[in-house]
Amino acid sequence: MNKDLIETPRFNFFIGDEVLLKGKIVGFDVDENKCVENVVRLEYGQTLNVPNNNIYITDDIVDKSKIKVVVPQFVADWYEENKDSFEFNVWDWIAFRDEAKKSENREFNNWINNSRENPIQTLVNMHQFGYEVEEEKRYTVVTKATKQPLYYNAMDKKLFFSMGGLATKFTRKQLKEADFGWVFDCPGIEIEEVK
Repeated sequence: MNKDLIETPRFNFFIGDEVLLKGKIVGFDVDENKCVENVVRLEYGQTLNVPNNNIYITDDIVDKSKIKVVVPQFVADWYEENKDSFEFNVWDWIAFRDEAKKSENREFNNWINNSRENPIQTLVNMHQFGYEVEEEKRYTVVTKATKQPLYYNAMDKKLFFSMGGLATKFTRKQLKEADFGWVFDCPGIEIEEVK
């Protein structure tokens, strides 16, 4: 090999690029204007005097709230059930995804097999930085013929089509759990997404 080529410095940055240097504060110094400056030792040993307004703590550089991912409830449910042995459980799910138990969890199975969603990276980010559950879409359900909305009476714990015009906002999951998932496929029912 040509030794000159190996030792030739490579430039990864351009004049004018803003960069951050990694180092540790090892002391303080007073400059000629009697201003206190931080003495910073860089990773490779050199020390620099740096004013406070040019110092960033590592936590300030990475805005963790921007890394926190937003996921559907079913992904959050899977994560909560599997976070204690996270690495093993991700591997196990992928390696043995055809097991009956895993096939039953269709929503999660479809999601993790969809590479466009970057599911593995999303799970890793959830594990490292936390996550938020995306707000589920809510729907009102109304009969087309009579314009009666579906209503949930919390006291009686019953669903019925209301004569009084009271409408409850349901998530898709709530409707399916109450055996009303059929409303999404029924031509006599009007579904409206609401906030």
